[in-house]
Amino acid sequence: MAKWPDGKSIAFGLMIPWEVWPPDLGTPKSNQRSSQHPVPTDAIYPRDMWAVWDHEYAEAQGLRRLLTMFDDYNIRATFVANGKRVEMSPELAKLAKAAGHDMGSENYEHVYPIMMTQEEERKSLENTVSAFKSVLGAAPTGYISPGHRPTPNTFPLIFELGYSWMSDFQGDDVPFRVEGSDRDLVCMPYAHVSDYQTYATDGRTPRDMLEMAIDEFDVLRREGLRGSPKMMGFAIHPFLCHGFRTRAIERLLDHVLGCPDVWFTTRTEITDWVRKNPQEFATVSLDSVTKMFPVT
Repeated sequence: MAKWPDGKSIAFGLMIPWEVWPPDLGTPKSNQRSSQHPVPTDAIYPRDMWAVWDHEYAEAQGLRRLLTMFDDYNIRATFVANGKRVEMSPELAKLAKAAGHDMGSENYEHVYPIMMTQEEERKSLENTVSAFKSVLGAAPTGYISPGHRPTPNTFPLIFELGYSWMSDFQGDDVPFRVEGSDRDLVCMPYAHVSDYQTYATDGRTPRDMLEMAIDEFDVLRREGLRGSPKMMGFAIHPFLCHGFRTRAIERLLDHVLGCPDVWFTTRTEITDWVRKNPQEFATVSLDSVTKMFPVT
């Protein structure tokens, strides 16, 4: 059973996916999310510029709005940036790191690993680590796969490249350790609720999202207070950080930070805690995780 510092009932952390989108964004070939229906396959001009410009909001306004919010609340979040994003926006990346945020990564560009060969996935991850070292002076701390769609090759690669944690797991509310050769990887859930749940054409609003997030938090916190501590992530995409969305996030933070039994933390801090207290968390082998992937 999980155990948190000072007997806290729940570990809560913000995850910030900050991405670079493939060149086919806004076209019928794109696999990326959009707030609009896909462009018709027979369109004379087969590109939706709304989708392209919509995704550029992160660098124009959203990322700075988030950094200001985090500074106002005196909190630290976990970023997961594409390697190419760090290269394209080095000053913003440096601002995030200088503010003390945990700097993890996705792969080099927001392309799903399931669309890559083993060598393509390796190159994407190697380029990401290189970009972080070049721009930020350190390798990324942890990893999430774009779309949370890893392949059987993903785990051996991130072990090899020295990542400390991975947050692709949605099957539990607590972390676990994966041991392989002479090191380990701390694996944990990403976020069951995120701002993506208002980014669609189904009419759900940021206030609906706020209610969902508070309900999730309250249930997990209650279980923690009853002796079964949990963790909760909430994901915020900078390109969605318009004021009508971030106001709801502020209200969520007011609710969470008003609870004295909450450990507001980053993924690297969780990783450090799990490694210092391995007896409190499940441990599995790298081989067993690789075998989770069915043969196709």
